[in-house]
Amino acid sequence: MSLASTAARGAAISLVAQWVKFVIGIGSLAVLARLLDPEDFGIVTAVTAFTSAAYLLSDFGLSMAAIQSQSISQHQKSNLFWINVLLGLTAAGIVYMAAWPIAHFYGVPEVAHVTQAIAGLFLISAATAQYRAEASKRLLFSQMAIADILAPAVALVVGIWAAVAGLEYWALVLQQVTQALVLFVVLIAVTRWVPSLPRRGQQMKSLLSFGVNSVGVQLVNYVSNNIDSVILGRVSGVVAVGFYSRAYQIYRLPLQQLAAPTTRVAFPILSKLNDDQKTFDRYLQRGQLILAYVLGGAFFAGAGLANPLIEIVLGPHWDLTKILFAILCVGGLFQAMGYVYYWLFLAKAMTGLQLKWSLISRALMVALIIAGSFWGAVGVASGVSAGLVLNWVILTVFAVPRTGTAVRPLVMAALRPILVFTLMLVVSAPAIILTSMWSSSWGQLGTIGGIMVAYLGVVFWLSQSVRTDVLLIVQTVKRLRH
Repeated sequence: MSLASTAARGAAISLVAQWVKFVIGIGSLAVLARLLDPEDFGIVTAVTAFTSAAYLLSDFGLSMAAIQSQSISQHQKSNLFWINVLLGLTAAGIVYMAAWPIAHFYGVPEVAHVTQAIAGLFLISAATAQYRAEASKRLLFSQMAIADILAPAVALVVGIWAAVAGLEYWALVLQQVTQALVLFVVLIAVTRWVPSLPRRGQQMKSLLSFGVNSVGVQLVNYVSNNIDSVILGRVSGVVAVGFYSRAYQIYRLPLQQLAAPTTRVAFPILSKLNDDQKTFDRYLQRGQLILAYVLGGAFFAGAGLANPLIEIVLGPHWDLTKILFAILCVGGLFQAMGYVYYWLFLAKAMTGLQLKWSLISRALMVALIIAGSFWGAVGVASGVSAGLVLNWVILTVFAVPRTGTAVRPLVMAALRPILVFTLMLVVSAPAIILTSMWSSSWGQLGTIGGIMVAYLGVVFWLSQSVRTDVLLIVQTVKRLRH
């Protein structure tokens, strides 16, 4: 099977798996939002906002290093595994000891118990890292899809059972623990890889160097992606974090549906094309086109349909979440397009360049979030969206041109869908305002959604450029089906 066919088949499998996960995720949101209070979600989110850095440190970018390497021996992979385990054990110990200081920061004693309970997850996650890398390296997309579906499905059952049993926020903790354990076990089963004992003299320097730069970028992104919940929890309390976390989780769903699975396919494929810049650029531009149209449409439609969508998914009493979700969706398209740059830097092993410019762009994003926190959750969400736009602009202007990749085609692939979907919101604005005053949630969804679909139909009919873009996407989809 050719590399292009393997990429298409892998993307198709990953997308199917993500749609199944999407159903599971929506089911989890809909059910648990009705069984638990915003405070329960706020307590767990307050913990994970602080401790998620431990996941990055326990991986240390070594799973990406294993995937990016053109040739890696059994002993090198095994050394990476044991390094990951050691880092995970260290992270678990640090998180456990930090439980009460974190609780004191928020002024909520329950946070300490939750922090201690999830500390062991970092060891499990660290041990899982090289098994996922092994599956990705061998292009075992079907097997990874099974793992990615089974883990959240089993975890959801456990979470619902615990919520019905009255365990409150512990239901969310048990859900996370179950998902991590099931994923670990399934990946062991599908890869059948057994690490060797650690061995010296295995030329680990280049792998570790790649990992250091990669984890540096991820840590910078972590700070900018989690400082919102940390600051909001400190300034406005865990209830505000609960409302914000539901908006953020729903906002992340489109990214999880397309950007995350395509990364699992695109990264190993692009890593094999480093010696063919023309083909590399063509693959990258096609990825940009797909993400800009599909996720751009999803996010801009989500912004316009925020009121009925949140009401239908979460139920009543989540009015603040509606506003926060709409604001976050504005920056969502730019975060989606940032994934293409992520593929580029990783595949070309230029994570040092990415780290340099990410430090600048993400620092500005953190400053915007801190400034926004004076206006509560709405200000924080606004800071996040503005920061995502700024991050994409900085990387486009200063970082990407230094990789040898043609920048203009990537930008042009993004600008047209941005314009199309911005005008879609403008055209839909009167209906968004009027239907919120008198229509039911389903009525709003049908009316506004109908106007959006009609507008897109007119644009498709009138614009040759849009028709050409859509044709390219359709051709890609057809290839996925075969």
